[in-house]
Amino acid sequence: MTLNRSKNQELRIKNKMKRIIGFLFLAIVVFLVVLAFIYRSTVGDFLYFARKEPLPAPLAAKDIKKQNSQTAPLVPSGAEGLPIIKDQAEEVAGPVPSAVEEPQVQEWEKANEAKMPLLAEINLAVPFTSQAPFTNWDLPYKESCEEASVLMLDYFYRGASLNPALANQEILKIVDWQKIKFGAYEDTDAAQTAQILRDYFGYKNVRVSYDISIEDIKKELALGRPVIVPAAGQLLPNPFFRQPGPLYHMLVIKGYKDGKFITNDPGTRRGADFLYSYEGLYNAIHDWNAGNVYAGRKAMI
Repeated sequence: MTLNRSKNQELRIKNKMKRIIGFLFLAIVVFLVVLAFIYRSTVGDFLYFARKEPLPAPLAAKDIKKQNSQTAPLVPSGAEGLPIIKDQAEEVAGPVPSAVEEPQVQEWEKANEAKMPLLAEINLAVPFTSQAPFTNWDLPYKESCEEASVLMLDYFYRGASLNPALANQEILKIVDWQKIKFGAYEDTDAAQTAQILRDYFGYKNVRVSYDISIEDIKKELALGRPVIVPAAGQLLPNPFFRQPGPLYHMLVIKGYKDGKFITNDPGTRRGADFLYSYEGLYNAIHDWNAGNVYAGRKAMI
């Protein structure tokens, strides 16, 4: 009887310990789940960046100029006096910012560019900013992809870096300027966005190319010129967009490798060096076209 009583007591103790261990295990699981939910953005960032593909070393604008001067054909005799070829669109008074050494394209240089071989891969050192630098996606930020895109290009040619406070200040300035210039800042098409680069930033050698191909984009990049493309946002294969994604969007293409474009996509805080397949991005490229985006022409700035 005493032996049975002892065994029963031992069994009760074991069962109690199992329940305690089970409860503690469940409590730890719940704690970890709650913790993961609270820090889901940080966890998501860690997993995303841990899986990111290695990219070619980024090249600054000054590095590209030096590289092209070493590989491009020689300047033809007498070419120094040829006129600079500028875009035929209206040029509004305003000097090119002093910190920017803007590329000047001459006729003989265009011929040289056509002869230069296409690089296997390239990654231009375009600084990144989200269109919502402090993750505030209310107006005007949810409509500021164009402003963020032109800002990234300007800072690339300046050789300067961007931080959220500076990007936020600059985006708001561009928004205010557009309200005066265009009467609105939302959904600027490729031509208007090029005009921002000319009139607001002072760049003269800005052009919009239409009915472009993948090879056209790659050629510009290989020459050290990042491009801005308008897009039907809901066609872009970007899992970080708030679904269903924006009707109209704009982003910077800064390089390519292994069948993918390297982009700075301002539509997400994870947009730095975001990779799109050639076809995935190309199929989404469409200009605003008065709101009929899916019928908009394929354009690049």
